[in-house]
Amino acid sequence: MSAADTAAPATTPSAGRSWWRAPPRDGPSGAAQLARSGRGQLGELALWVVLVATLTGATALLVAAGVHYAPAGRSEPAAGTLPLTWPPRLTPRTALAPALAAGALLAATLAGRRPAGHRTPAFGRPLILSYLVTVAWWLALGAASRPGERVAGALLAAGDRAPSDLLHATSSQPPGPALLVWVLTRSGLHGSLAVGLAFTALGALVVPLVALAVRSLCHEPAARRLLPVLAFAPWAPFAVASRDAVTAAVAAAALAVGVVGCERGRRAWWALGAGLLLGVAGLFSFPAMWLGVAVAAAYFVRRRPLLNVITGVGALVPLFALRLAGYSWPDGLARAGTGLFDYAAALTWLVPDLLVVLLCCGPVLVRAARRVAMTPGWPFLVGATAAALFALLDGLASGGVATSWLSLFPWLLVAALAPRPRPAQPGDTSSAGAVPYGLVGAGAAVAVVLAALLAT
Repeated sequence: MSAADTAAPATTPSAGRSWWRAPPRDGPSGAAQLARSGRGQLGELALWVVLVATLTGATALLVAAGVHYAPAGRSEPAAGTLPLTWPPRLTPRTALAPALAAGALLAATLAGRRPAGHRTPAFGRPLILSYLVTVAWWLALGAASRPGERVAGALLAAGDRAPSDLLHATSSQPPGPALLVWVLTRSGLHGSLAVGLAFTALGALVVPLVALAVRSLCHEPAARRLLPVLAFAPWAPFAVASRDAVTAAVAAAALAVGVVGCERGRRAWWALGAGLLLGVAGLFSFPAMWLGVAVAAAYFVRRRPLLNVITGVGALVPLFALRLAGYSWPDGLARAGTGLFDYAAALTWLVPDLLVVLLCCGPVLVRAARRVAMTPGWPFLVGATAAALFALLDGLASGGVATSWLSLFPWLLVAALAPRPRPAQPGDTSSAGAVPYGLVGAGAAVAVVLAALLAT
C-alpha cells in the first residue's frame, strides 16, 4: 500500500473492511454519519421522485398535444415509452421478490458491520455470490410478472433454421441473438422456458463483469460496494429472459477485458480480446459497439493509446467474418435506422427516454449524477453516453429503450460509489462511498412495481 493510502482520513472506509459495507455504528461519530447518510438519501430519493413526476407529466402533455411515440407499424402510445399495463398483477408470488431483496440487503448490511480485524473474503467470493443473487432476483421478478412468452416466437424459430438463412435475413436486428438461439437449440435447449432461462443466466453475468471493470479502473472497495447496487437495480424486470441482457453481458465482458488488459504488465492479446468481444456485442446490438469509447478512454488514461489500434482491428474481425458468410453489418445498420421517427421531432423523444432511464436506473442515479466529477470511472460514463447519443441520432432509441439500453444502464451508476468528500491525498485507492442501502431498497421496490405492471 502506498503512503497515500495510509494517509487517508480516519473517516475514510478502509480497503479491506468488508465487501458490502454499511456506515460505522460505533460511537457518536458513527451515529452522526449514519444520520447524515439517511438525510442525504431521503433528499436524493425526493429529487428522483420529482424528476420522474415532471417527466411523466411532460410526456403526458406531449401525447395530449398530438406527439405520436409509437414506432412505425404500431399504434399503441405505450410502445414508445414503457410496455406497462393496468391493473397491476398481484399474486402470492409477488411477495417472493421483495422478501428476497429484504433478506439479501439485510445480510449485506450485517456483513458490512463485521469486526475491524476480521479477514476480508477474496474478491471472487462476492462476485459469485452477487451473480447467484442476481439470477434469483431476476427469476423472482419474472415470477411476479404477467404470464406470457418472454422470448419471441420469431426468435425461437431461428433454432430450426440454417445459419446461412439467418445471416441472409433482411431483418433490421443484427443476427447475434438468432445465432445464439441456434447454438442453444443444437445444445438441447428447446422452447421459450429453456431459452429464457439460458438468457437469464447469461445476462446476469453483467453484474460481476461490471464489477471487474470497476475494480481495475477505480479500486476494489468501489467494486465490492457496487455489487448490491447492480444486483437490485430496477432494470431487472426487463432483463429476465431478454436477449438484450445477453447483449449487456457481452458488452460488459468487452469493457472488463479491455480495462483489465491495459493494466501495467498486460500483453496486447488482452486488447485484441476486447476488440473481438466488442465486435460480437455489435452483432447483438448496433449501439453496443460504441461502448468501446470507454475502452479507448481507459487506454489514454493509462497512457497506452496504441492499444486502440489492436482493439479496433479485433472489433472488425467478427464483422468481416460474417461479411464473408453473407451478412453485411453496415446494411443492417442502415435498415435499422430508417423511418423509425421524424428527425424534426427527435427532441420530443428525449422526454420519454429520460423517463425510462430514471425508472430503470432508480434513485441511485441521482447520487451517481451528483458524484460524476469525483469518480475515476468516468470513462464508463463517456462510453455509455456515446452509445446513447448514437442510438438517438440514428433513430435506434425510439421505443423499447428499457430493453435496448440495458447494456448502458450499469455504467451510469458507477459514480454512485465515488467518495464524498474527495480523498485528501492524491492517488488514494482505498476509499469509496458507502453503499446507499436506502436508495438501493427504493430501487428494488421500483423493480417490483414495474414487474407487476409489465406487459409481456
